[in-house]
Amino acid sequence: MTPAETGGWRGFFGPILAGYCGLLIGVGMGRFGYPPLIPAMVEAGWATPTTLHLAGAFNLAGYIVGAGTALATARALGVRPAIALASLLAVLAFAVSAVPLPGWAFIALRALSGATGGVLMIVIPPVVANVVAPSHRGRANGLAFAGVGTGFVLSGTAVPAFAAGGPAGAWLALAAALALASVVMMALLPRSAPPVAANRNDPAPAWRREPAFLGLAAAYCGAAAGYVPHTIFFVDHVARDLGFGLAIGGWIWVAAGATAVVAPMVAGLAADRFGYAPVLRVIVALMAIGAAIPALTHNLVLLTLSAMMAGGLMIGLGSSTSGRTREIVGPAAHTAAWALQTVAFAIVQAAAAYGFTALLAATGSHALVFALAGAIMATGLALELMTARMRPPAAG
Repeated sequence: MTPAETGGWRGFFGPILAGYCGLLIGVGMGRFGYPPLIPAMVEAGWATPTTLHLAGAFNLAGYIVGAGTALATARALGVRPAIALASLLAVLAFAVSAVPLPGWAFIALRALSGATGGVLMIVIPPVVANVVAPSHRGRANGLAFAGVGTGFVLSGTAVPAFAAGGPAGAWLALAAALALASVVMMALLPRSAPPVAANRNDPAPAWRREPAFLGLAAAYCGAAAGYVPHTIFFVDHVARDLGFGLAIGGWIWVAAGATAVVAPMVAGLAADRFGYAPVLRVIVALMAIGAAIPALTHNLVLLTLSAMMAGGLMIGLGSSTSGRTREIVGPAAHTAAWALQTVAFAIVQAAAAYGFTALLAATGSHALVFALAGAIMATGLALELMTARMRPPAAG
């Protein structure tokens, strides 16, 4: 019997709150809490824009490395110690950044922050899923992933407010918030056995050749590529190219962040009722439409909906993909399969950032970029639908 099935606040909400705090620490703030501090650091003379943008690239690289090594870390240290170490390093990465540093040191700290996010993203969702009753697993997963969306909202609201008094106070305030979240997380985190190490002589796991798993990867990676223009170009396009101004652009970003908080919770409730697969397909379809809207219209209301659909729904897709992965591969292989999906997502996202940037520089056409983004998402969804009912290949 799972803790959630025994009843009690701690049995059900404890693991969810622990997951929420962990994903807020590692991904919500570790990955997305830094960019709003860039203007304050430039104005204070702590770093050049080039250094800060390079730090952002290393943050993503660190995330990929952390996600890729999360399984080995959890096997070597145990799940709880791995999570505790990652959260401690995340807090230190923010606290040490509260003083002016050489460029290489600041870049290294952002890479470290990204790596801790990769570890927490891989290890925490299976821990939560393993201790929650099956009938409530979707909403539990969604509530945990809302921690990522909370980071979006804080990055657009609270972080700039802290930064108004200078970068030092902002970094320390964020470090204190992450420290508090870490204490809550470790107090409520359920115990979990480390992932089972694979024998080198064993054949590749069968789920790696499962058509449904590969189709899910196509949809998830298609979304990873297709939502990139909304994370890089969209706000600036609305604010400057279309002439709506920086204030409107900022509010659109906040609207996307609010959607990122609500989306995984709604997706989780729907998954408990209808299953992960149909919910995931609806999300990707809405994201594809949202990604293509800027290629078709300059209407501000529709552009706001575009930000909410193409950007804000991504966290709901992440929680749904984690749940759908568990459905396909089973609980024993969930951590390993989710790690593979996450690493693939991050690599495709990085490649798409370079590709779309080069395409925009070569053509100057935002419409082409956004139309292509929507088409990529739609293609990923089509592949998922095609493979969902295919039989797995015969063993041997």
